[in-house]
Amino acid sequence: MGLKSGTMVLPANGHDICNYLARYGVANCQIQAVLGISGRLDYDRLKRTFRLSVDAEPVFGCQFVEDEQPYWKRRDNIDDLEFCAFEEAENPEDAIRKFIERPLDMDNDPMVKAKLIRSWTDDILCIKVNHACCDGTGVKEYIRTLADIYSAMRNDGSCYIPESRIAGRKDQDRMFDNLGVDPESAWNPFQDAPWVPWPFPWKSYGDNDITYTISRFTEREFRNIKKFAKKNGATINDLLLTAYYRSMFELCKVPCGIPMDISSTIDLRRYLPGSRTNAIRNFSGGFTTRIPREQDESFKGTLYRIIYTVKAIMEKIPGLQNALGAERVEKMNFILLREYMKTLGELNETANRRLVFGGGLCYPGLSNLGLISDSIITFGKTAVTDAYIIGPAVRMPGFLLLAGTYNNRMSLGAAYYLNSVSSEDVEKLLDKIRKELIENCL
Repeated sequence: MGLKSGTMVLPANGHDICNYLARYGVANCQIQAVLGISGRLDYDRLKRTFRLSVDAEPVFGCQFVEDEQPYWKRRDNIDDLEFCAFEEAENPEDAIRKFIERPLDMDNDPMVKAKLIRSWTDDILCIKVNHACCDGTGVKEYIRTLADIYSAMRNDGSCYIPESRIAGRKDQDRMFDNLGVDPESAWNPFQDAPWVPWPFPWKSYGDNDITYTISRFTEREFRNIKKFAKKNGATINDLLLTAYYRSMFELCKVPCGIPMDISSTIDLRRYLPGSRTNAIRNFSGGFTTRIPREQDESFKGTLYRIIYTVKAIMEKIPGLQNALGAERVEKMNFILLREYMKTLGELNETANRRLVFGGGLCYPGLSNLGLISDSIITFGKTAVTDAYIIGPAVRMPGFLLLAGTYNNRMSLGAAYYLNSVSSEDVEKLLDKIRKELIENCL
């Protein structure tokens, strides 16, 4: 069926390499989506959809091959792989949690795994993607690809061959050309100042087990947030950053007057004509905001400082240095880089175990994926009524919140290592952020 096994080789770009190496003491390298379905999906048709999807986006049908210059290679056993499983669940929420908390086998599992969970009334489709092959925007594109394939094929799956989208260097080249940047001369490793860490209630370095906490905003609450943003000349991301800062100031008991950092991801597709890559892939960068706590400051006061700070950053092509750094990673000897990351991960683990007693340092981040889809996603005639995405679990001292919106409902959540921080403290942080937004965006 579709592309032949073992016949395709794709280049691994610098973003892929960095995310692949994150396994060594940085993060669990997986992004997960949960789709609430109104009604039933045809499981056999869905299984064929996933198999065809790795022909439409071949990187999902590959394995990462470690070499001096690593690459993606089409798997030899692709027709034997189980991309999608099925479960009838009396407690669907428990089934979702078990799926999300069960890690990918980074070396043997396919790049994408899914489970169709069937409750008494509706279906839930859970999708797990290896971050080494695509970012959060890529996951959103992949969900749309699945829906399109499912909708286009006949019930017997015949007479439908999706067009393959092949990733390569063209996206980077198009971005640099569009920006008028020479990647050889524009690199400035000293452009960004070192991050200022936060105190944080870590309880231990933790093990490899993860869990997650998610906060959902109702349609009414999100509409109020949108209206407030528009009225005050802010973006949703500005509001999220404002609430994040104010909640961290309080939770971490930060003194006034000390500038504190929060990093945010940015989609590099914004610098491409049409804002779209040639295929699903990793193509993200980041920027860092820095503001101090002010005594008895109002929500709007913090918001206006965030708006001013972010506006100044946006005038300087944020994320460009990440893209330029990824160019350099591609040219490095991967084997040597891998051994360096392994050693660095071991040293960081030792240092963090020593620092964690009584709390430790934290480098918080925010990834706002925006709209998961700007219209209702349908699999054939069956609609996706609810959707949210869970980001990678980041090891201490990192901590990542991921936001996304679908069908006028915003979700904000974090995956984290089970013993590194208590669920109560993460819930407390998310509750503070939620309270800041709901009470101030009326």
